[in-house]
Amino acid sequence: MSSPPDANTVSVLKSSSAKAAIAASLGRVALLAAGVDCIYFAFFLVVGSPWLAWINVVSVAMYGLAYYLIRRRKLSWGSLVIWLEAFTHAVIGTLLVGWDSSFHYLLLMFIPAVILVNSRRKGWTFVMAFLVFLGALDSLSRYLGPVVPLSQPALIVLKWLNITIFVTMFSALADYYRQKISQAEASLHAQATEDALTGLFNRRYFQQVAERELLRCRRSGSSAALLIMDIDLFKNINDSYGHDAGDQVLVAVGKHLRKASRGIDTLARWGGEEFVLLMPDASQDAARQVAERLRLEVAGVTIRTTAGDEIHCTLSLGVAVISPEETLNDALVRADWALYRSKTEGRNRVSVR
Repeated sequence: MSSPPDANTVSVLKSSSAKAAIAASLGRVALLAAGVDCIYFAFFLVVGSPWLAWINVVSVAMYGLAYYLIRRRKLSWGSLVIWLEAFTHAVIGTLLVGWDSSFHYLLLMFIPAVILVNSRRKGWTFVMAFLVFLGALDSLSRYLGPVVPLSQPALIVLKWLNITIFVTMFSALADYYRQKISQAEASLHAQATEDALTGLFNRRYFQQVAERELLRCRRSGSSAALLIMDIDLFKNINDSYGHDAGDQVLVAVGKHLRKASRGIDTLARWGGEEFVLLMPDASQDAARQVAERLRLEVAGVTIRTTAGDEIHCTLSLGVAVISPEETLNDALVRADWALYRSKTEGRNRVSVR
């Protein structure tokens, strides 16, 4: 029988996953920056500044080194090379061509990255230091003047090339963060509403939905039914085939219950091997018919596990029609009593209370 991974194993898996995501992002940054430097290389050749063009060859080589380090999972070293190249290139470009070349714009993209991964105090310390750095660079470049001056038309083109690259990359960076925020929100919503194993609603969210639905039924004067379902002899499945197989049975049963229930019903994993279904606008006869359909659906399924085992299981079900003055908890108690009767009378059956 296999055992679930311990906390250390889970931590290692999460860490590996996080490193893989960071490495993929940094790798894209390195490749994108190398592509930008190729554009600079072509530009300076066209405007007749081969010496400035060959500086970008060194930059491409540095980004190639960064990409190599990142692929080798040496993320700190790879990040350091990227930072070193970006700041050095911006300083050299500004001092050689002049402040009006707008090379310093490319450094602004580091601000959101630093703010996001550091504490507020460290982030704002970096921002203040960065402002001092830009002021010093501006003063020094204006004092020295362009060391390798370009013609005015070429300087204007370079300026707007740098601005265009900055706007494009900053927009891409903002879109990346927007996607990450959306993914985080979706993940949090799933954690708050879904059972992690089966993907069905969890107990807490079911109770919230059920309370709202029952309130609607009371206002409209319609009836509602509650079904509690339990996999028969589930402990024997775990003991005979292992907990991994038991989890696969839970997932498979959940899928078949969803398939056989009505579209307007709310299905959830109640806990352990128990499931619960709320049926709005349902009479006792309708609830019994659906319960029988669910029972037959599960009883007729052969569940094949990843280990190659074939498992058959059955459901016992308890049904309660909720009266207008009844609370959800009261209905759950009655449905549970009906489930208990199904168990004591031989399992794989439906009982109504």
